[in-house]
Amino acid sequence: MRIKNKGLWIVLFTMPCMLLFALVYAAPIVTVLYTSLCDYTTFSGPVFAGVKNFVNIFGDGDFLESIKNTLVWVLLQSTFHVSLGLVMALVLRRKPKGWKVVRTAYMIPNIVPTAATGVMFTLLLNPTFGIVKPFLEMIGVEVSQVPNLFGNSRYAFWTVTATWIFYAGFNTIIFLAEMGAVDKEIYEAATVDGASPWQLDRYITLPLMRNIFGTCVTLASVAMVSQFDIIYMTTKGGPGNRTLNLPIYLYKAATLENNYGKANAVGTVQIAIGLILVLLIQRMFQEKREQGEKKR
Repeated sequence: MRIKNKGLWIVLFTMPCMLLFALVYAAPIVTVLYTSLCDYTTFSGPVFAGVKNFVNIFGDGDFLESIKNTLVWVLLQSTFHVSLGLVMALVLRRKPKGWKVVRTAYMIPNIVPTAATGVMFTLLLNPTFGIVKPFLEMIGVEVSQVPNLFGNSRYAFWTVTATWIFYAGFNTIIFLAEMGAVDKEIYEAATVDGASPWQLDRYITLPLMRNIFGTCVTLASVAMVSQFDIIYMTTKGGPGNRTLNLPIYLYKAATLENNYGKANAVGTVQIAIGLILVLLIQRMFQEKREQGEKKR
């Protein structure tokens, strides 16, 4: 049966989603963009002030440090973290002895809330009353000489990084799902031709993972731009500004300084960085895809 006024039906069916998007996302984003140009505090409504808030934050060394830390974490998350997930997927795909136990153990940290993970690592690594204290004493280490890794500016950044960067279970699941969609006949034909397991991964699996790798890099980068809870629960951005990132800086501007205009200016920069990262990653992987197609 032929459907009349197809365009009208499409509009009617998509209208609820468009309204939901407008209310939940578009309206708050417009509000953030407008109030970022205003003097806006707890005790006064938004009054237009131009780019004053942006001048103030870009003149603040802590804000610049928060951008640097955020971008470094994005780089680590989109390279090492995603690559580790791919390596784990390649290992688990071959189903070695005990692979189910390894898979379960590797996925568990990704189920635990990140705030709880932050608290757990804070307690574990505390040299005074943490669980590591008995082990240090057992091997003859003087506990008073062990630094608080989260409270020492020399180690804080990398200690916070270690609380999440090795747990790439989410990426592993995505890669395993993509590998499961590859036709087994391709592998069987290559095996018959004498291809080794390493050659199967190099010439078949890895090239077919290019698109999904780009997706994982995008998701990892965007997640790291908005990372808040695990940093707040471990260091709150300290010591000093060593582990300060954009969400923590925004939180401090809004709650400690009660300066919503400044906080929304930071939020605007955060949104811009996220959009730029997504566009750059998409373009990078699009160019790689086109180069791969030309080689074929």
